[in-house]
Amino acid sequence: MTKPTFSTEDIQCNTVLECLYSLTDMDNRVLSFLRKGGEYRAKEVAARMDRDQSTAYRSLEKLVECGLVYKEKHNIRNGGYFFLYSARPLDLVKRDALECLEQWYERMRTSIENLDEITD
Repeated sequence: MTKPTFSTEDIQCNTVLECLYSLTDMDNRVLSFLRKGGEYRAKEVAARMDRDQSTAYRSLEKLVECGLVYKEKHNIRNGGYFFLYSARPLDLVKRDALECLEQWYERMRTSIENLDEITD
């Protein structure tokens, strides 16, 4: 009889955050850059990554949506506005990731407990 196994070798992600949030290589590079500190406009991130501004913007927006990066709107005195992006503190990211893991574990445990309810 073969027991179910889970091997970490089956995971194709390089980092936990990449797995949890389906981050691309570009997303990881942007996040790593922001983790060094500071607030940046999309065009500044694009220049640092040597990519188009639209590419950097897509990664930044995805990271904001995932809760890994802050986005702050700044008004320009004579009209208009711009956004600054910065990395969320790691302790908050860890807390959210652990909460996600707990929810996943609970769903898996409940599903396994309810296996007897499966009908053919």
